[in-house]
Amino acid sequence: MFDWLSRLAGRHRSIRLRITALATVLVAVVLTAAAMALVALQRQQLTSNLDSSLEQRADTYEEALLDVGDGIVLGTTTDEDRAVQLVTASGQVIASTPNLDDIGPLREPLGAGIGQVIDDQRIPRLEDDVYRVLSRRVDGVDGVDGSAGPVDLHVAQNVDDLADTMRGLAIALGVAVPAVVVFVAALTWWLVGRTLRPVELIRAEVAHISGTDLHRRVPVSDQGDEIARLATTMNSMLDRVDGASRRQRQFVADASHELRTPLTRMRTEIEVDVSHPTDADPAATNRAVLTEIIGLQRLLEDLLFLARSDEHQTRQRHRTVDLDDIALTAAAAARAETTVEIDTTGVQAVAIDGDDGQLARMIENLLSNAVRHATSRVSVTLGETDERVVLAVSDDGPGVPPESRDRIFARFGRVDDARTRTRGGAGLGLAIVRDIVGRHGGTIHYDGSWGDGARFVVELPSTRRASRPSQR
Repeated sequence: MFDWLSRLAGRHRSIRLRITALATVLVAVVLTAAAMALVALQRQQLTSNLDSSLEQRADTYEEALLDVGDGIVLGTTTDEDRAVQLVTASGQVIASTPNLDDIGPLREPLGAGIGQVIDDQRIPRLEDDVYRVLSRRVDGVDGVDGSAGPVDLHVAQNVDDLADTMRGLAIALGVAVPAVVVFVAALTWWLVGRTLRPVELIRAEVAHISGTDLHRRVPVSDQGDEIARLATTMNSMLDRVDGASRRQRQFVADASHELRTPLTRMRTEIEVDVSHPTDADPAATNRAVLTEIIGLQRLLEDLLFLARSDEHQTRQRHRTVDLDDIALTAAAAARAETTVEIDTTGVQAVAIDGDDGQLARMIENLLSNAVRHATSRVSVTLGETDERVVLAVSDDGPGVPPESRDRIFARFGRVDDARTRTRGGAGLGLAIVRDIVGRHGGTIHYDGSWGDGARFVVELPSTRRASRPSQR
């Protein structure tokens, strides 16, 4: 029944209807069972009281029978609701109340070993009514065929009053139970509707929120209950979605700008050669275009790395690597492409658990950023303190203004607002560094206490630590 009811309510997809239906059925079942139990208990109680009354009357008649002599008389009452009959062991009626005259034995002889029997019987000659009959074997009654002998004493009581009482109780319960069920259904419908009203308001508000108005928020009640917490959580989710959407739009705009700039320069170089073929320098044009293509390739690789990182698709191999070797190799490669001095005397032998490819890219990005902004010198230090590996890359350039330090690790978060490519890159290098450091369970920060220039400090867990950095 409950499965059928659930399927029926489920068609309407209404929690309010389902809760009301289930609560109503549950209350109906409980009240019906309680009503049936009450009727059964009441019948049992009334029947027990009637049986006790019959036993008392039988006791009175039994005492009188044992003391009487010839001529047994059971009474002259004309009350049709009560009757008494005395029957010999052979089935002969020897005495009875007037309402049982000319009526045979109410029951077959009890026989030896049966002391007493009580049950319901229908007596046709007494208006065809149902009587509660107590039959008891009485021994030693005088005046029966001139000698003492066993007789069966039958004491009967009409059960119409009991039946009327039970009928009235059943009618009362038959009216009360449906009325209570209807009341509970209406009350449940109203309470559930009132309780779910904030949910409906939340649903209606969310239904009107689109990608262009993510600033809207759902209403939060002041009750502090589960629905209020749900609304608060949903608003927090909308805040995150709104922030992610803004960052995505900004990311797309910045990426488009970064891709458009080198493409424009390449197109300009080629158009100039096409327009003035006599003055064209194909070799110079090819070198310029090749440089732009290399820059575009690096930009696309950075974008792809960050996109895979966002989707947790970047594979990371964990093994023990010599970070000092990676740092020295990256420094040597950087020296070959710049006239800036790169000092690595502060690099100590350090081994960590991580991905050598990603760690090499991290150091290369830090060095590239330092060389780009340095005046004449870049310094790299590497050491280990308190089970932490500390890598620092500094330069003697202009440094980062305090108001710009919050966005240097953001994607396309360069200090120069003009976004020129003479000194600044695409603004993805430090974002990638922060992502790689985070993947290795470390941190990176800009050292504002450093003197002239900029200093970036990376802290990574050492291989001597018991716990291994988490992988994403």
